Amino acid sequence: MNDDPNARALRADPDWYSAAEALIEACVYLPTPEDRVRWLERLCLSLGDALYPAFLHVLCHIGEQGDPGAQKAVADVLVLALQSGRLPSGRHTAWGSVHGAATRTMGPIEYLCAWHAQPGSRGQLNATAFDRAARALLGLVSHSDSARRLYCAKLLADSEDPLDGAWSRSSRQALQAMARAWAAGAQPQRAAEDAVNAFLAGLRQTEGRRAPIMATGGIPPMTLR
Repeated sequence: MNDDPNARALRADPDWYSAAEALIEACVYLPTPEDRVRWLERLCLSLGDALYPAFLHVLCHIGEQGDPGAQKAVADVLVLALQSGRLPSGRHTAWGSVHGAATRTMGPIEYLCAWHAQPGSRGQLNATAFDRAARALLGLVSHSDSARRLYCAKLLADSEDPLDGAWSRSSRQALQAMARAWAAGAQPQRAAEDAVNAFLAGLRQTEGRRAPIMATGGIPPMTLR
């Protein structure tokens, strides 16, 4: 890992395929669960908040391109991290913060939801990019029933905490809809699709408008191989 802050810049043409392979191999071949969670922590610490979306992109790439065994291996490590309170997280602007002065630490799914529903200094993740990325990420996590159940419980807890300051009222209601739809799902991709649709529908219902498709923000397109 490179801890030089001056080196923390994304290459013009990142090799997402190799990055996904490296993450899968670590989750499969490192000798103990603790080693795997520690490796994941070190990876995100080395990236820092500025490059946290690159980590999300790698997870989404695995969610789209990984075989079921690889997806389950990564999901199992994520559930271990979630159980121990060490889920790799990034900082996103808190709801209502002026000029991004206040931030909150968010896990992968929450970060994507906030990036779309509550754009901050990074701009907004457009609806098309959010839909694709969220389906890939929730589909990945759904390959572990334990990870899905725990994450659903976490999203419900977040949605029921108005004092945390991370979420607007409409976002909390959309998170709640997502968690309930996701918890009711079975097959990973169908569960992910239903959950993402519920989140977007929740935003439209509470905000009285269609979720916007904007040109700003966005995870780089996922190259299909």
